[in-house]
Amino acid sequence: MKKIDVLLINSPSPNAGSILSHRIQGLPPLGLGYIATVLQENGYVCKILDFYLKDVSMKDLIAILEEGQPSVIGISTTTETYQSGIRIAERVKALAGDTPVLMGGPHVTFEYEAALRSGVVDIVTRGEGEITTLELCNALIRNEGSLSEIAGIVYLRDGQIVRNKDRAMICDLDSLPLVDRSLFDIEKYSVPSSISTSRGCPGRCIFCAASGLSGGKYRMRSPESIVKEFEYLKSLGFKKVQIIDDTMTASIRRLNAILDLLLEKKLDMIWACESRVDVVTKELLEKMYRAGCRSLQFGVEAGNQEMLDCLKKNITLEQIRNAFRWCNELGISSASCLIIGQPFDTKETIEQTVRLGIELQELGAQIVFSISTPYPGTYMYDHTDEFDLEIIDEDFDDYTTQHAVYNSKHLSAEEIQNYFFDACLSVGRVKINENILNKYKMIRDEALLNSKQAQNA
Repeated sequence: MKKIDVLLINSPSPNAGSILSHRIQGLPPLGLGYIATVLQENGYVCKILDFYLKDVSMKDLIAILEEGQPSVIGISTTTETYQSGIRIAERVKALAGDTPVLMGGPHVTFEYEAALRSGVVDIVTRGEGEITTLELCNALIRNEGSLSEIAGIVYLRDGQIVRNKDRAMICDLDSLPLVDRSLFDIEKYSVPSSISTSRGCPGRCIFCAASGLSGGKYRMRSPESIVKEFEYLKSLGFKKVQIIDDTMTASIRRLNAILDLLLEKKLDMIWACESRVDVVTKELLEKMYRAGCRSLQFGVEAGNQEMLDCLKKNITLEQIRNAFRWCNELGISSASCLIIGQPFDTKETIEQTVRLGIELQELGAQIVFSISTPYPGTYMYDHTDEFDLEIIDEDFDDYTTQHAVYNSKHLSAEEIQNYFFDACLSVGRVKINENILNKYKMIRDEALLNSKQAQNA
């Protein structure tokens, strides 16, 4: 193994359910891919170690530390994977104590003090990591500049927390390079081909950190840049693309331009993305289908209009039903997640949410339930008093959306947990119309065939 300048690590969840989910629908960590590609373009040798992969273990980390001797190590964490990231950092410090350890990701962007006080994290990068990590490597490896001059970082100096000024968001996303997919063991991912077309979200949902992470700004790549990446992925043999944006369809004008280019290029690629129910029409969905869209996930969250309003979803039940009905009629696979136990939920509103889930599933939708979880960076996390929430579990390992961590105004954590189990059982008992099921089997088989062809190319 040749000398490595920067080792970037994707820390895993400690929860078996999350690991299993990744086995079924896991994607490469595109965020680390962006950072590594930017570093490579500036002359650094980078490696990504993804602990979510089945055959990756601490033995691999030890081998890289001994043979590659990285000069800088960066660890990416979410709230659920934060404790795992700390454990990885502990092992790094035990084996290579002088190597600077950086930690980034959505969790430590907001909760950086605990990471720095752990004694195994030297610097926290807040927000977007591409330019911040590059400047840190320039300072730590090439002795160019100093920590005090680097925006977007937090570190300890003489035992005191030093938080530098925030880094401005990258406005021109087209200025970033296309992610070098050779950085990943791409064949080991069940969903190997993905694209990020925008950053941030224009929504203000109380349970989501997307707005906080992006500083309230929604930024988009150009249609030309996006289709260029489609072409790049096709050149690698892929015919199916997962678009990972929080909301790819926020700008209908941009979406139409993307669709026009895809139709013009005749790439013969299928793709999936997330959308909002309030922006789609049947005519738009028809055009998306012609341009290759075969799967859509909509953020629904609740089956009661008052609860939707409390969550600040800014959508209606009529819009929800229309979107799923149109997808069903057009042969577009649909999916959604519904939340159990949000701050204003009652037994009655949860029953309405479950009934809506059953109704949508009968239209062929894949329905998943989750438990309301106050993640750092969300409005709910920062305003627990406003919502009368009593946090009873502060162990971030349990912040999985499958474990109740608070008592709400109307429900205890135990009640929320039980309603969640009941909801999962309810949709499991629904029998989907046979014609709808056969339609989605055909779409699934087509996707599997394309995936196999891509992997064998």
